[in-house]
Amino acid sequence: MNAFVSFCQAVRADFDATRGLRERYPTDGPSMQPRPLLVAAITQVGFQMLIVVRFMRLVRDLRVPAGAQVISRLIRHNYGAEIHWNAEIAPGVCVVHGNGLVISHSSRVGPNCVLFQNVTLGESMHSVRRTVGSPTLEAGVHVMPGAVVLGPIVVGAGSKIGANAVVDDDVPAGSVVRSPVSETSVRRSAEAP
Repeated sequence: MNAFVSFCQAVRADFDATRGLRERYPTDGPSMQPRPLLVAAITQVGFQMLIVVRFMRLVRDLRVPAGAQVISRLIRHNYGAEIHWNAEIAPGVCVVHGNGLVISHSSRVGPNCVLFQNVTLGESMHSVRRTVGSPTLEAGVHVMPGAVVLGPIVVGAGSKIGANAVVDDDVPAGSVVRSPVSETSVRRSAEAP
C-alpha cells in the first residue's frame, strides 16, 4: 500500500510541477491553458509519459522486475524515449515533449527539474577522475532540447543546461551552460543572403 501512495503522490507532484511551469511561461494558445489532472494525463504527452514512468517504478517497487522491464520497453516504443526502471526521478519533475529522452539506470533527477526532448542523461567515464557513472541533477535544473549530460557528475541546483550542450564535468549551482558556437558559423549565418 505504501508504494501505491508514493506513486499517487509522485504523479500529483509531477502534475503540480507541470502546471507551475505553464504558469511561469504563459501563452494565449489553448494548448498552454491550465487543465485538470485527468485531462492533462490524456492531452499532455510529457506528463502522460511521467505517469507511465511512475507506474514502472511502482511495479519495480512491488518486486516485479520483469514487469518494470516490459513497461520500460513500452515507453521506448510508445514515446520514443528510453528510461531505465532504476533511474531515480524525484517527484515534481516536468517533461516537455519527451521524445528522444534517454535516462540511464544510475541517473538521479531532483525535484522541480525540467527535461526537454532529446535530452540524454547517460553513463560514461569521467575524463579526469576515471570513474564510471551517471549524472545527478539537483533540484530545479533545466535541461534544454538536445543537451547531453554524461558521467558521474553533479549539476548544481538551479542550473540551466542550454540546447545542444554537452556536459561532462560538474556544474556549480546556479550556472548557465551554453553549447559552444563558433564565431565563423555565426558570421556566416549573419552574412548569408
